[in-house]
Amino acid sequence: MSADKKQKKEDITQPLKSLEGIIPPPQRDGRAASIGNASALLDAVAAISTPSGTHPVAKEAARQIINFSDADICAISRWDAKTNEITLWAEYRRNQPASAAVAYLPYNAAEYPTTQKVLLSSQPQQIHIDDLLLDPGEQTIMLASRAHSMLMLPLVAHNATIGLIEIFETKQKREFSEDHIANIHVLAQHAAISLERARLLAEAEQRAAELEVIRQASLSLTASLEREMVFNSILESALRLSPDALDAYIFTFNEQENLLKFGASQKATRDDGKIFKEVRPIGLTSTVARTGKILAVEDVNTHPLFKDSEWVRGGWQGSIIGMPLKSGQETVGVMNIAYRRRQEFSQDQLRVLGLLADQAALAIINSRLHEIVKHQAITDQLTGLHNRRAFDHRLESEIKRSNRYNHKFSLMMIDVDHFKSVNDTYGHLIGDQVLKIVGEKLASSTRDTDFVARYGGDEFALVLPETTHQQATMLAAKISQIMDEEKFT
Repeated sequence: MSADKKQKKEDITQPLKSLEGIIPPPQRDGRAASIGNASALLDAVAAISTPSGTHPVAKEAARQIINFSDADICAISRWDAKTNEITLWAEYRRNQPASAAVAYLPYNAAEYPTTQKVLLSSQPQQIHIDDLLLDPGEQTIMLASRAHSMLMLPLVAHNATIGLIEIFETKQKREFSEDHIANIHVLAQHAAISLERARLLAEAEQRAAELEVIRQASLSLTASLEREMVFNSILESALRLSPDALDAYIFTFNEQENLLKFGASQKATRDDGKIFKEVRPIGLTSTVARTGKILAVEDVNTHPLFKDSEWVRGGWQGSIIGMPLKSGQETVGVMNIAYRRRQEFSQDQLRVLGLLADQAALAIINSRLHEIVKHQAITDQLTGLHNRRAFDHRLESEIKRSNRYNHKFSLMMIDVDHFKSVNDTYGHLIGDQVLKIVGEKLASSTRDTDFVARYGGDEFALVLPETTHQQATMLAAKISQIMDEEKFT
């Protein structure tokens, strides 16, 4: 390259106010676009910088590049340097309907040597369909677009390559001039900056949305202490953070008893799929509970934990993540999120889900405390039966239920004969033991639907739903016989 041409190319990258005088006159009369003058280039840069989303920015950049390159097709793609994967952002075709676009699936740049060279060297490259040394990968791309020639340029923002521009000439073989490349280079620079800005803005908006989900989950902890309501709110938040999820589950875990218990579940769709309330001894949930570590399975078909899984046998081919719900060093539960398709779990995704897991752990701790307080408020501490407060509430409810549905119910009052003499003779500690035994016998002698309470002192009360007077009398005789046969030692 001559010194004058080299200087011209370097000058192009200077601020746009210096563009006057270096833009060549229009060329290739007869087609709609022209290289134009500095004013047209400034307008093109402004048009590229106006949209806010990555797709609109890429679409407008492709359109402007077509205008200034006088070519037929321009594709602008994103390059992920970590995975080496190229994904289409937008494509623009001159005077062709959108339906004519060729399917542009994500592909790995390593399979296309010329493309890989452009991305790594940050230098443009021209290729032609009749090149004897043309790589088969690039040849396939050109044939798919019916291109005779192609120009590839890297998208560089802040000294990092973020994408690729591919410009196709479909009517004839063509050598892109230094002037065309220089103008495209200017547009590419501004497109890269606008795309990076749009990407960062989208990420910021995504983070803001994620934090709002976390905030709403936090509010649910203060809105209610009922475990089911809080769990459902946490799971709804998990599904909002996981758009491709199938369902989410919470299991509580008692480390001392090594016991996992189903807490709640939410399905992403309203189908009638099976809810899994049981856990496999060597499954994901048990493993996460035992180790206290997060476990992200990106492919359930190849992971040993799912070798005999009912889900996989049923055709599921997705991913799943199991997160320990920890309070300090104690694992109090496990939250699982299953996905329809295979996922690659990023660190940002795991971080956000980890914040939600912390909220779920707090919900479990709070619900446990709430259950304890609630239980103590309605439980007689000596016998473990319901207390007088719980009895009054249940009796009132049963009266309303009986009136509404015209159902009979019976009320039975019981006291212990000669209980005062037991206390006077053996002491109150022995008297307490007698009351405990009586309470146990009453609980074991009644149905699950019956309500047994210690009314006060040596008095007990039974509420017997849908029980006639005759049935209640038979139960009273049965209880008397059990007490007569009991040996109080």
